[in-house]
Amino acid sequence: MLNQSPLGHRAARPTPHRGGAIMRFDAELRLNGKTATGIPVPERVIEGLAGGRRPRVTVSLNGYTFQTSLGTMSGQVLIPVSGVVRGAAGIEAGDRLDIEIELATKPAPD
Repeated sequence: MLNQSPLGHRAARPTPHRGGAIMRFDAELRLNGKTATGIPVPERVIEGLAGGRRPRVTVSLNGYTFQTSLGTMSGQVLIPVSGVVRGAAGIEAGDRLDIEIELATKPAPD
């Protein structure tokens, strides 16, 4: 079992591969306002990615993979999750998710 942080995140585990480290953690998809959703990214994951505070990343959640840039809201680094992504991944605000994240090394597909 992974250690829990005070914020309820499991400890991030880097998995080395040719493109860099894949970081894994779990977190809740949070609703911010009426429709905006995001996943808070633990500081240890940001440090493990070593791409700064707003890197372009590839994210996998619930079997769906997409690219985005990390954002910041009220000082918290977040993975923004659009309505299109929520629909494709079959997720909604309040869901607890296992997340894989890595620096994007290739352009997003068209």
